[in-house]
Amino acid sequence: MTLVVIILTWALMLGAVIAVILFLTSRSKRDRGGALRRFFRYGTLYLLAVITATGLSGLFAFAGAGTDYRAFMLSFVIVGAPGLALAAGWVRRALRAEGGGAPGWEIYLTAAELTGLLVGGGGVIVWGQRLSEGRFDPAPFGVALVWGMVWLFHHMAAARRVRSARLEGGFILGSLAGLAAAAGFGVAFLDSVLQIVYDGVWGVLVLDGTGDAVRGVWGVVMSAGTEDVLRESAVGLAVSGAAWSRYWLRLGRSGEHTPLWRGYVLLAGVVGGLVTGLAGVWSLGYRIFDWLAGGPVLPAGVHFGELPLALALAAVGGGLWRYHRGVLRSAAGAIRTEVDRVYEYTVSGVGLLAAVGGLTAAAAASIQSFTSSRLLYVSYDRSGLIAAATVLAVGGPLWWRFWSSIQRRRAADPGPELRSPNRRIYLVCLFGVGGLAALISLLVLVYEVLISALEQTLDAWTLYTVRWPLALTAVVGLTAAYHRAVRRADLSEAPEADPDPAEAARKAESVVLLCRSGGPAARTVRERTGAEVQVWERPDAAAALSPDGLEAVIQAVENSGHRSLLAVARPDGVEIIPYEAAES
Repeated sequence: MTLVVIILTWALMLGAVIAVILFLTSRSKRDRGGALRRFFRYGTLYLLAVITATGLSGLFAFAGAGTDYRAFMLSFVIVGAPGLALAAGWVRRALRAEGGGAPGWEIYLTAAELTGLLVGGGGVIVWGQRLSEGRFDPAPFGVALVWGMVWLFHHMAAARRVRSARLEGGFILGSLAGLAAAAGFGVAFLDSVLQIVYDGVWGVLVLDGTGDAVRGVWGVVMSAGTEDVLRESAVGLAVSGAAWSRYWLRLGRSGEHTPLWRGYVLLAGVVGGLVTGLAGVWSLGYRIFDWLAGGPVLPAGVHFGELPLALALAAVGGGLWRYHRGVLRSAAGAIRTEVDRVYEYTVSGVGLLAAVGGLTAAAAASIQSFTSSRLLYVSYDRSGLIAAATVLAVGGPLWWRFWSSIQRRRAADPGPELRSPNRRIYLVCLFGVGGLAALISLLVLVYEVLISALEQTLDAWTLYTVRWPLALTAVVGLTAAYHRAVRRADLSEAPEADPDPAEAARKAESVVLLCRSGGPAARTVRERTGAEVQVWERPDAAAALSPDGLEAVIQAVENSGHRSLLAVARPDGVEIIPYEAAES
């Protein structure tokens, strides 16, 4: 029943997504009725597909199941299968009437494909794990078989269509699911491998009968459960890695570099990998600093017991970071663009947040160590200070590495950096958010001090109670003030780069490229002109955009005098057609 609840939960969530998107895609108030019809049409098809697949997969677990379970699954099949056939015929007739280009159909394909991927992939993983144990479990096999067929059918149906933005969004979401699962299983697999090596070197700790005291007995035996985790994580890594390879390496990697594509690479790949790697480095650094400080009373083998996990996090996170950083740089090209800047400012921000958090915690721990010598009922927590120092040691160099590089570029060539919207957003956000956090901390600090003053109890205990607001006010306030000073310097040195309004009006705002394999050309036009670019693919071989045609498109965007352009690639060149959107 747990599996059924999970499946139905996914169905309701994705059904809600379909409803929202369908209503948002209605072009006018007069089309609300059509949007409602599309919602019920494709929502019904999706719900019946989920019901039928759930019932069919549940039939594989009939052996040993109770009467309620069998009746539940049979009712799903008996009701869902005929309803699915009728709904499919209804959708097929609607697609013929609409010419096969209904946005609701594309949204349905994406939602059903992702549902099949998540549920079917989970079934494959569980079934493979059972097989690795030497037993055949029909329940996950049924889930893998039925939902795998659901995924395959909708994946092939989506592949037969011209790739729209909605279907490309499905590729990115599939890549995200595969990446997250592969990273998790990869950490578990590498942790298990390193744990086996670690246990072989240090042995496994044996506790006494109560589990309270260490007997100091070490044996070269494998930790309980490590072999099972290794086997199960290997299966999960293979399945999720295959899904990620299909969606990203085969489909998403070479796709158009849309904002969603860049968001996946930057947030999931670069930032996600960076945070994962930093967590591993912090865990390793904390154990080392704690050992050097002379605090641990346990043997080294026990104290560094989390070393395999820390190394696994650092290795997997660092690998993801380096790979997606390379992808982002290859998308930017040789010329420094806003893509490079958004990467640098993002990584700098991650390092700054870690450094500010570590410095704040270190300041609070220092205040606590000062007051603990004056208050008998306040103990000194050495581990907190070591943890804060470790975070600061990890985040500080990362921030300085990227921020100093940014500032050197700003000093060498101020114009592009000062005009960069990413720099403005970075500085304004840090100043605004930091100033707000410092203000709130200051209010709490003043409140606590006033209470002690009015009660005439200003002493070391007051300092202890305000250690966090005091540390936050000082550290975050100084950080916000620094970035405010940098922003003011930028404003004072900013070039008078705002173009003349008459000149800016001459540039086109949007371009449609009608050609074959226009992705690279679209990226070039977008980066050199700043215009919004769409690509309409032509299947004929003579419709590729030549280098001279590309330059002609760029010149037309800069000097056409029209807001919207259609560039049609022809064997003898390119035809530029201005157009205006008709009012509905």
